[in-house]
Amino acid sequence: MSEKNSRIPGFYKLNAYERLSKLKEFADLTDEELKIMESMSGIDIDDASNMIENAIGGISIPVGIATNFIINENEYLVPLATEEPSVIAACSNAAG
Repeated sequence: MSEKNSRIPGFYKLNAYERLSKLKEFADLTDEELKIMESMSGIDIDDASNMIENAIGGISIPVGIATNFIINENEYLVPLATEEPSVIAACSNAAG
């Protein structure tokens, strides 16, 4: 098994379903866990993708993934809920 790396080139270019697939792979999620995440969304995933960067679902506001985080030498993908454009991109860029 290869080392996990939160630097995912082009993550922001992927559609929401491709992002979920990358998240599933990174976090070793089961199909059932992924379905739970998809079903909990209170917003259409395509609408969420039009509102924020790196959308993977939503709560009452869209939820996206900030990439490039290394904390105590561990790689992380950080979920962020925001309706403000560019917040997730700024976090990902700052972390990288």
